[in-house]
Amino acid sequence: MPTEAPAKQPDKKAAAAPPQPFRVGVYENEQNDYDETVTMLTSTVNFPNEIVEPNGWLRGMWFLIECVTAGNSANVAFNADAPFNGIEKITWKDVGNREVFGPMTGYQWAQVMKWGGYFENGDPRSDITFRAVTGTGGTGGSFTMVLYLPIEVVQRDALGDAENKSSSSSFKVEVVLAASTTIYSTSPTTLGTVRLRISLDGYTEPDGADGFGRPLSQAPPAAGTLQYWTVEDDDMSAGNATYLIQNGLGYSLRNLIFHFTKSGVRSTADPDWPDPLTLSFGKIQLFQRYSLLWQSRMSKVYGLDNTNTDAAGGRELGVYPVWFTQDFGFKPGAELRNGYLNTKPGNVLKWAGTIGGSGTHTLNTLVNYVIPPGNDPMRLRASR
Repeated sequence: MPTEAPAKQPDKKAAAAPPQPFRVGVYENEQNDYDETVTMLTSTVNFPNEIVEPNGWLRGMWFLIECVTAGNSANVAFNADAPFNGIEKITWKDVGNREVFGPMTGYQWAQVMKWGGYFENGDPRSDITFRAVTGTGGTGGSFTMVLYLPIEVVQRDALGDAENKSSSSSFKVEVVLAASTTIYSTSPTTLGTVRLRISLDGYTEPDGADGFGRPLSQAPPAAGTLQYWTVEDDDMSAGNATYLIQNGLGYSLRNLIFHFTKSGVRSTADPDWPDPLTLSFGKIQLFQRYSLLWQSRMSKVYGLDNTNTDAAGGRELGVYPVWFTQDFGFKPGAELRNGYLNTKPGNVLKWAGTIGGSGTHTLNTLVNYVIPPGNDPMRLRASR
């Protein structure tokens, strides 16, 4: 008779259960962190810097900006980019004092919200609290706007949240209020006061385990990942033009936003936008796109439903976004991070086309890139 194999002994060292996802073990928290009021002048005014208080894990920051006027009798009118251009400059710096978000203008900041893929509807003009009062009424020149400074890259798994637990090494925000002549073409009789309130959006620190003893992740995926928003610009003459994008090369690009002006004005530059425009990456042509087809694509994926320009739900004159954030769902921001444009130092990312009209135009390029630990793009990717 053959000898039976001995019974297999149970493994005394069972594999430890993997920690549950970070979002399972944390609570969303919201913390008011800043409240300052200044009086608008015909020159710029610096708000006091904000030193961000610890809140656990920082997702982003809400900015409630309110200008209040009284006793107006002038026929107040706003300039084209107002009231967003009421912010002359916004900059968010990390604990090493490196510029992570900005410096950029308030109008460019609004474009980050609108096209960045952070909300179902990120258009700040569509916000039910948005207002800009024109005309001769007593409150003419008043305005309210809400802007968001994004730190978290993707809400689904909290990638990019910044550890914010130390009061000795803090993040810092610098905000500069624009001159009244930047905001208004006809100013109110008496310039208003501008109140800035900032609320932190974050997550609490997780417990070590849940009520059943199952371990909880202590940090978001690829902890230490940080996304950047930077701005570069170049002046170009009408005719054939090329521009080599500089910022973000060597990292994973998430968004590009082209902001095209002539003498600082988008409306006069918009008809001169190259048609078609070619964007190439090394020897690869990413696209050669006609303006109307570009606008059509924007309307479909961002849900634009207003044919009026520079209006809630409409396109922005002279603004053309390029998104690498649509590889999971139908909207930008529905992303598994598989569609990012992964670049290396020395790569060439080229904008090229024929600028119409005459004279000098300015191409401002907002570049959104993501740096994971070790700058390893694989660490950014999600499986679901």
